Amino acid sequence: MTDPATVPRYPTTMIRLHWLTFLLVVLGYTFMEFREIFPRNSFGREFMKATHYSLGLTILGLTLARLVLRMRSGPSPAIDPPPAAWLRAVAKLGHAAIYLFLIAMPLLGWATLSTEGDPVIFYGLEIPGLIAPDKVLSGRLEELHELGGKIGYFLLGAHALLAILHHAVVKDTTLIRMMPKRAG
Repeated sequence: MTDPATVPRYPTTMIRLHWLTFLLVVLGYTFMEFREIFPRNSFGREFMKATHYSLGLTILGLTLARLVLRMRSGPSPAIDPPPAAWLRAVAKLGHAAIYLFLIAMPLLGWATLSTEGDPVIFYGLEIPGLIAPDKVLSGRLEELHELGGKIGYFLLGAHALLAILHHAVVKDTTLIRMMPKRAG
């Protein structure tokens, strides 16, 4: 395998946004899964939900920023050894699915809160709803958001597993390209 110090990498800003997004997604899932620890309408449960909402909207903003940077930064760093064309095509589809997930899930959550008639709070600030209150639509959007959350476990788990397989089994530079360079 190539010396990690010489592997071409994504720009530092892209690497930082990738890992920050990863951390926020993990926290977003954690806050929503562990809200069940607290009784309904308790401070703890409401805090967990509010934090989940704020994290989701933060992920939306970071993802949009990542897309802009990705379009401006040119081609991705080369993988050594280069994967087959079909594998590159599948990887592009997988990444598109992850970006779609990172955009759609916060928008679905925001729309769900809006249709429930609940205030949409972003780190303590109320922001406008996306659409008017509608209890029937609210239930459908909530179901879609929950389904999306389950799909997200699969997408993100597969993404992480494949990155590890590329590194440990295929022994190419796929994962190293998204790792920060070590000092010294």
